[in-house]
Amino acid sequence: MGQKMTVKVEGIGNGMRTDSVAGKHKIAIDEPITMGGKDSAIDPLSTFLASLIGCENVMAQIIAKEMDFDLQGISFEVEGELDPSGLMGNLEVKPYFEKVVIKAFVETTESQERVNEMQAAVDLRCPVFRTIKDAGIPVENQWVKVTEAA
Repeated sequence: MGQKMTVKVEGIGNGMRTDSVAGKHKIAIDEPITMGGKDSAIDPLSTFLASLIGCENVMAQIIAKEMDFDLQGISFEVEGELDPSGLMGNLEVKPYFEKVVIKAFVETTESQERVNEMQAAVDLRCPVFRTIKDAGIPVENQWVKVTEAA
C-alpha cells in the first residue's frame, strides 16, 4: 500500500450559499431560488455529479497513457435521480441519489472493445465512481466511441 493522501476543503456558509476553499481554489455552491437560495452558483448535487465527471476524466487520461490508448477527447453527460421529499424531511425516502447514469463520448481511433477496456479500468480506480458504486447506488455507465464531426 502507498502513502495515504488527505484531501481538505474548508467552507463558510452564508444563508444557502457556501464559499469553500481547496488549496488555492475557490468553490461557490448555492441553491436555486426554488430551494431558498439565490441561484448564485452551482447547487450541491450538481457539484457532486461534476466531481464524478472530473474524476472520470482524470482517470481516463491517466489510464489512456498506461494503456497506450489514443484518447483524442472525452465528454460526459451525467444524471442522478432522487426523490426530493427525502431531503425535505420524509424519513421514509432516501435523501440520496437512487440511480446515477453516466454517458461518456470518447473521441478515438481505438475500437469500441478498447473503449470498454478503458472504461472498466476507470470504473475500478475512480474514487468518486467507487464511492457511489460501493455505497450500493445503482450506476449505469456507458462509454461510446465517437468520431469527430466533419
